[in-house]
Amino acid sequence: MQDPLLSNKIAAAVLTALLLIFGLPQLTKALMGGGHHAGGGELHLAYGGELELDTGGGAAEAAPEVDLGTLLANASASGGERRAALCKSCHTFDKGGANGTGPNLWGVVGAQVANHAGFNYTSALKDAGGVWSYDRLDKYLENSQAYIPGTAMVQRFAKPEQRADLLAFLQTLSDSPVPFPAPTPAAAEEDAELDTAEEALENEPVEGAGDADPETEEGAH
Repeated sequence: MQDPLLSNKIAAAVLTALLLIFGLPQLTKALMGGGHHAGGGELHLAYGGELELDTGGGAAEAAPEVDLGTLLANASASGGERRAALCKSCHTFDKGGANGTGPNLWGVVGAQVANHAGFNYTSALKDAGGVWSYDRLDKYLENSQAYIPGTAMVQRFAKPEQRADLLAFLQTLSDSPVPFPAPTPAAAEEDAELDTAEEALENEPVEGAGDADPETEEGAH
């Protein structure tokens, strides 16, 4: 007699197999510390404005540190302009533009800190003094509260390449743009050595390319 529960048993077996096939990898991933929230990210919060969280996978090993001059030499001003769109909720970028929640940023590179006309700066920025060099702006964009505690501006751009793009865009906001700092000599030497090695490989003769075939020579006589 046929088992009346045979079809139910087959369905249960199929369901169990599917759970093992599709569920086991997810369980393993969870136990190994993976998941949707793994990895680092970037935070941008300007003057109590919008919040940007740019998450990405965490690197297995820390990337070697690249000097600011090298980063700026390879930076994209257009990429920085796109990224700065978030900052428009607080700042204006055009020459003679009005102050918003934050000051107008035209000519900020090389300008005196906390010296834009008509803007009421915090005492923290007023006490900072000096000028906005590329190095100071880079540190300020990396973590403004850590660099100048007490400033009203709150943002963190953790990735050096993204900060370099922003700085390249800020450079364009001037009638006399401030030149980028030169890459460190070590970085320049490494690039030169790499170019020399590549050129040597390109010009290296192929072994045996100039040797005549003995059989061909003999047959010619």
